[in-house]
Formats: sequence, structure tokens, C-alpha cells
Amino acid sequence: MVSTNRGLVAMVAVVALTVGGTPACSGGVNPLAPGGVAFFSFTDIMLGSGDLATRGTQVSINYIAWIFEDGASENKGTQVDSGDGLTFVVGGNQTIGGFDQGVLGMRVDGIRQLVIPPDLGFGQDSSGAIPADATLVADVTLVDVQPLTTDTAPFSITDLSIGDGAVAAADDTLTAAFGGWLYDESRSDNKGAQFDSSAGFPFTLGAGQVIEGWEQGIPGMRVNGERRLIVPPELGFGDVQRGIIPPNSTLLFDITLLTVGPQ
Repeated sequence: MVSTNRGLVAMVAVVALTVGGTPACSGGVNPLAPGGVAFFSFTDIMLGSGDLATRGTQVSINYIAWIFEDGASENKGTQVDSGDGLTFVVGGNQTIGGFDQGVLGMRVDGIRQLVIPPDLGFGQDSSGAIPADATLVADVTLVDVQPLTTDTAPFSITDLSIGDGAVAAADDTLTAAFGGWLYDESRSDNKGAQFDSSAGFPFTLGAGQVIEGWEQGIPGMRVNGERRLIVPPELGFGDVQRGIIPPNSTLLFDITLLTVGPQ
């Protein structure tokens, strides 16, 4: 078995998958810090031979989770959860951080045991049978890995609601709330995997601070208005991978204009 242990230097948010450096490998790693707090760690019980889980791929897993109990066999206390076919995008903020980080580098048909501290689990919240501030042990089987792709569509602007405030124009400093999704024709709302969102994103229109799809799609919006943009790759990120966004992706944005001010 290959065991890898990573200490948590600070609280890790689920919003981004970050793996720093190359973790050391050894057998029989103690998952407890000197003070008795469990670190995030993983142990490969069986190495798979299929496709590799990387950031931006869509994975499906089966899992069983227990409360971490020091001294118990495999540190497994009470079983608190299980599931088959849990599907999420690695690095896409669609599951707990322990799963997001823990599947990275697995291959299909592989089995990995994770020790998940509260900061990468449910934190101070409870969830079903899982109490607040719980450290978990989870056995994870990687069932499937699929690359993310998008359908194609031309650039379009649709006003979902017309605002009643100031109008956005070039050189204005704006604040917008938005959600961004990969464009998916098979969905009724065309929203595939979500890759970004903000409750208040500031930028200056026409200053090259946002993608060209926004530069062309925002002018004329009024404060409190909501607009949907379909952005093809040539007005988005082109052939460059950005986070979980694959190269040559068509994107969908729902944007609400919050404020308009002079530069």
C-alpha cells in the first residue's frame, strides 16, 4: 500500500483544489498531529488501471464513511454515510474538499482510504448522521472519469429582467453578481458544470479586465437588471484551460448589475 499524509497549514476552502508540492510517501503513516488533531491523509488500498482523475475531469465514486476513532481498527468508528455513483467535477466546488482533494491522481477501479478533518468535511455544520466538527474516514472507489466538454453556440445576449438604475457604459466602474457555467445543450437551461460565481465582482468596463464576451455583453445594462450571455471560445478563454474550464469552451453567464460608477 502507498500512504500519503498532508498536514493542513490553514483552513482549506472547497472552492478551489490546490495541491502544493510533492507529498512524501511512507508506510504506516500516523494520521494524527502531535496534539491529537487528524491531518488530511490518503492511503491507496488498490491502484486502479483506468483513466486518471485530474482537475477539471468529471468523476463518479462509490464511498463509505465512518467517524474517525483513534485506536479503532483502521480508525473506523460509527458508519455515518455511504453512496454509489456520486458524480462531481474535480476542483469544481461540487462536493466536500476531502473528496475533491482525495480523488486527485486516482485511476478508475482504484480504492483509496481518506482521513478527512472537519475543515475539508462539513466543518462546524452537521449533515445527516455526521455531527459537527467531525473527522471522517472514507473508503472511496473511483468508478468513472470523463473529460469535461461543452456544446457550441454563437454569442448571444438575453435580458432576463430590465433594470431601473444607471446604464453601464465604457470606462464605468461596475459591480456585478454572476454565475458561470459550461454551455450544455442537453440541459433545459443550458447550464452544465458551474465553474465560477460571485456576489459582488468589481471591474472597469473597457479596461481589458474581463473577457471580451463581457466587454461586448455588458454595455447597456441597467442597475438591478439581469442578463444572460452565451460566450463562444473566441470571446472567452479561447484554447487555454482556465481552472476547470476546458480549452475551446462555450460559456453561459447569468449577470446581475449591482452598481455603476464613473472611472
